[in-house]
Amino acid sequence: MVNGRAKPSSPVVSGPTGRAPPGQTVSFTCESHGFSPRNIVLKWFKDGNQLPAFLTTMNPEGDSASYSVSSTARVVLAPGDIRSQVVCEVVHVTLQGSSPLRGTANLSETIRVPPTVEITHNPVPGNQVNVTCQVKKFYPQRLQLTWLENRNIFQTETASTLTENKDGNFNRMSSLLVNLPAHREYVVLTCQVEHDGQPAVTKHLMLEASVHPKDQSTDEPPDKAPTSLEAPTLLG
Repeated sequence: MVNGRAKPSSPVVSGPTGRAPPGQTVSFTCESHGFSPRNIVLKWFKDGNQLPAFLTTMNPEGDSASYSVSSTARVVLAPGDIRSQVVCEVVHVTLQGSSPLRGTANLSETIRVPPTVEITHNPVPGNQVNVTCQVKKFYPQRLQLTWLENRNIFQTETASTLTENKDGNFNRMSSLLVNLPAHREYVVLTCQVEHDGQPAVTKHLMLEASVHPKDQSTDEPPDKAPTSLEAPTLLG
């Protein structure tokens, strides 16, 4: 029989090595070492709410001068988890009069919230159109936005903004000022968004040619408004 007391080490929480989207279940592991006697209480919490432990093991099984504990908990990720924390709490007889030992993992290091992409347009004077691509509620911040005109990269971005929302995700807005096509029937503009190394998301807008004077009537404005066309994949 081995006697003696030893405090447990501060719990260390480890999570997935890569990011995962909302709705996916991810596992976290908590480890604490070097404590004696063997009896120890380990609890999991997410934002103050207790989580069930999926699996907890104690080593060694027999008598020893010190022991180690390892526990795994599972979390289903939600879109609002960017600022959430998973906490492993350890209580041991050697900690009487002291607060429990805690280890923490930030879900901001685990979650990936994919963006929603929307392309809109607004005619402006001078036979031009202001085209805007709005990329909403994405995390992490790493994102590349590319404009294409008839499959060719369009370089002249006129405005771009990046804003952080209260829940930690981001919005990106990019605008172009485009001349309506005069010599072709239409031009297809594409907003291509690549987020955190994931496959690109694309939205398309078809700008129709301006109406020639011979086709105009007194009730029709000189510039025909563009029409919107969405497609699930990048052209070509």
